[in-house]
Order: sequence, then structure tokens, then C-alpha cells
Amino acid sequence: MIRNVLIALAVLAAPLFAGADVPLTPEDVSRRAKEGIDLVGNDYIRARQAQNPELLLFDVRSEEEFDLGHIPGAVSVPRGVAEFRISKEVRSADAEIIVYCATGSRAALVKKALDSQGYRNVSAHEGFDTWAEAGEPVENEYGKFTLISRASAQ
Repeated sequence: MIRNVLIALAVLAAPLFAGADVPLTPEDVSRRAKEGIDLVGNDYIRARQAQNPELLLFDVRSEEEFDLGHIPGAVSVPRGVAEFRISKEVRSADAEIIVYCATGSRAALVKKALDSQGYRNVSAHEGFDTWAEAGEPVENEYGKFTLISRASAQ
């Protein structure tokens, strides 16, 4: 099982780097990660949370990022272990899953991996940064709050 997951990850990652004469820029890596993925927005998360109490919302950022603040109801499943933990804990291929990271790149990669593992109802959100900058609620161990953007603070 783990061998198959590792092979799938290698196949998914190969197009990111194949044929490059020079290493890709971070922007190129991000763009390629998101290719073929329609990222969902904040309204989509709010609507799905209201309509589906069984929704699984996974934050694939690092645990440190998650601890600073995350979308209410999210569970931390860092990118490096996301495919493994989700495949162990979510056994229904039809479970509704939304994954997010800071800007959508890691979430897109996780979505591609989960799709290749047989999950049929996975969405990737455009990113925590978009969520927080829109004034949406954020939570951490101290409670719920909203972040003040630099633009609104000036």
C-alpha cells in the first residue's frame, strides 16, 4: 500500500521537474502544482460547512502554521503526511473533503494525490491567506478571532 502511494506521488511530481534545463522558480512550481485544479473559494467552504456536518476540512500547512490560526473546524494534516493519514483515517471514497494550505499549492498537490488514491469528492481551497485577508473567522487554542490585514491597518 505504502509502496503504491509512493509510486503515485512520484508519478504526480515527475511532470513538475521533467525536462528542466534549469531549476524551476518557486512561482513555476506553484503554477504547475495548481495546473488542472479549480480552487474553491471562501463561499464554498462556508456553504459546505453549513450543508454537510460530515465535511472533512484538512489544513495541510505545517503544524506551526496551523497552531497560529486556522479555519474553524479544520484538522491539521501536514502536507508531508496528508496522503498517508487521510488514507488511514478516511475509508470512504465518497467522503467530502476540502484541503487548504496558505496559497493553494500544497492543497492542489494533496488533492491530486487523493484523487489518484481513489477519493472522488475532494476540493482544494485557494488558501488560508485568502480566507484570513477576507476577514473570515480564524481560530487557535486561544479562541476565535479575525486578522487585520496590512491594508486595512494603514
